[in-house]
Amino acid sequence: MTPRVYLTGFMASGKSTVGPLVADALGYRFLDLDWLVVVRTGKSIPEIFAEGGAEAFRKAEAQALEETTRGESHVIASGGGSLVQPGAMDLAKGAGTVVWLRTSPETVARRVGSAGDRPMLWGDDGRPLAGAPLRQRIRELMNEREPSYAHADLTVDADASPEAVARAVVEAVRAL
Repeated sequence: MTPRVYLTGFMASGKSTVGPLVADALGYRFLDLDWLVVVRTGKSIPEIFAEGGAEAFRKAEAQALEETTRGESHVIASGGGSLVQPGAMDLAKGAGTVVWLRTSPETVARRVGSAGDRPMLWGDDGRPLAGAPLRQRIRELMNEREPSYAHADLTVDADASPEAVARAVVEAVRAL
């Protein structure tokens, strides 16, 4: 079986919620890439964005992703944009199996509710988007990222409950 399972997909697709369930079922450890970025930098993600912008965050995220390619078996919840970055999908695929948790824009909007802790969903004024502008921003970002997500080894519908999504991921990974 694959040594690592990378969960990719848009924010609020369930990567951090489904990941521990998948890890438990496979007997792997769980690792959240955003958590690793926070630990390695000593700053929250909003702090990283505020101090250095998206570029600083992506650099820290790329370093954390590289770290996950070595060592023991893990299920890794990647950031929503981490495997979209140049070379990142190939790096993850070379180290394990990449599973795209595909969600609808409506599911994402419902799950994020308020975009307060998600800098990619803030407006030009630095404040969280809401309502129609939030839904529009989600659609725009999804349209940008989905061609990259489509390069994953497996795709699982993630509009269902976390338990159902985890079962589908485990079945798909075990079938490889």
